[in-house]
Amino acid sequence: MSSRRRQSPMIPSPAKQRNKAPNNPATRTIHNRLPSFLKPDAAVEISTSEDDYRGAWFPGKVVTVPSPDSANCQVEYATMSEVDDESKPLREFVHVDHLRPRPPPMSEAEKKRDIAAGEDVDAFYNGVWWEGTVTEARRGDGKFSVYFRASKEQIQFRRDELRFHREWVNDTWKPPLDETETESEEEESEEVDDDTEDKEYLVPQVDPETTRAIAKEMFSNGTVVEVSSDEEGFVGCWFAAKVVERIGEDKYMIEYKDLREDNGVEPLKEEADFLHVRPPPPSDEDIDFAVGDKIDAFYNDGWWVGEVMESMKDGSVGIFFRESRERMRFGRQGLRLHKEWVNGTWELPLKRGEVMKRAKKVPCERNVRRKIAIDKRYFSVGTPVEVGSIEEGFEDSWFLAKLVEYRGTDKCLVEYDKLKAEDGKEPLREEVNVFQIRPQPLEMVMVNPFEKLDKVNALYNDGWWIGVVRKVLAKSSYLVYFSRTDEMLKFHHSQLRLHQEWVDGKWIASSKSQTA
Repeated sequence: MSSRRRQSPMIPSPAKQRNKAPNNPATRTIHNRLPSFLKPDAAVEISTSEDDYRGAWFPGKVVTVPSPDSANCQVEYATMSEVDDESKPLREFVHVDHLRPRPPPMSEAEKKRDIAAGEDVDAFYNGVWWEGTVTEARRGDGKFSVYFRASKEQIQFRRDELRFHREWVNDTWKPPLDETETESEEEESEEVDDDTEDKEYLVPQVDPETTRAIAKEMFSNGTVVEVSSDEEGFVGCWFAAKVVERIGEDKYMIEYKDLREDNGVEPLKEEADFLHVRPPPPSDEDIDFAVGDKIDAFYNDGWWVGEVMESMKDGSVGIFFRESRERMRFGRQGLRLHKEWVNGTWELPLKRGEVMKRAKKVPCERNVRRKIAIDKRYFSVGTPVEVGSIEEGFEDSWFLAKLVEYRGTDKCLVEYDKLKAEDGKEPLREEVNVFQIRPQPLEMVMVNPFEKLDKVNALYNDGWWIGVVRKVLAKSSYLVYFSRTDEMLKFHHSQLRLHQEWVDGKWIASSKSQTA
């Protein structure tokens, strides 16, 4: 789906990465920074990136911890066995990022607490914990209907088969919003000062045509630039370089300042397209960094995006790198305030945003029951619909479109209202799974303002993104938190709608998110 002109609220523009330096924060030796819970025989839960089990947590235990030059840990599953010998528990090596300790047992207060419709829970099914949302609390038999968004399935569970959903964040268990009510109020008071509430916190979407025209004007032979790429593992890194020559309409031959060819002597040269090239950001030597500031840190010949976690008395700064989940200390001379090159201008991102470990909320695509065929009463050809993405980085987002035609029993062709094809002119058409489409939600007029913890959809970069209101601001504005990207952005009331789920042919309004 690379042709889509859209952005995740967390992805900077251009949303590209770099994989040239031999090491980066993600590949440094991690043995001395192993999580404290990783010990032999420790009870853990294990996740996987396999499509059929994304969003699932398997109970198990640690067999061996990683060696000094490895990030893989051997685990033994509690509810899965070897294929060739079902009497033996399955053992395999997994990356430490796929492990977390067993969640604590529910407190007495939680056992007595009612589970409400719209609440996020983990449901135990076939020996695995799956993340879902309660859509109905049945009084008659005491069961709960739980909806799994990505697989479009709803299953009934007993109360003892559910637990309140929590995330393992910064070596501690947290409820979905990651803090108690008191802590939330204290930290939010620092996130947005009174004199900054009127500032625009959203980074505008990059316009390819504008960016191309500006690149032609600015980047002549010999121009000093910064370059990124699409290569995996180095999100948000930019490398110093200079333009050697322009190649065609969209590409440049560039020569890196610090990266070398395989011989280790000659400067590395390669092609880069205009979306991966930008001028160096302006200097900001006099700025004092504060906790929560998004910054660039110079490491291994490149500038890496991180966030300030602490400021030391000796002038050094503690930085958290979200993609590699690492913390490092830097001197002031190796840091700069993070800026985005957007349509020929430098833009500042949201300041003092909360830094949290990336939540492992990924689609649940297991086949626990046969998917129901699409109901054509709701989706005739030409019907306006919303299309949900299963592309990584765009989960929990919906885009306006219309149904063009059906293709077999499980596919259909849609035409997006706002997304454009590669030529930037024609509406993007795309074949999607039928379970990815739904009717456009019923318009719910919000007479009263949204409240803290309301689950909402926020209109951003032509799509509706699922978030939770974290703070009510002045002038009908709100801070909305996106759990998948650990980011908070500011929205006006007119850019929000109450979150609803399309379940079994009807809309289910969401309840408030819970903080436990």
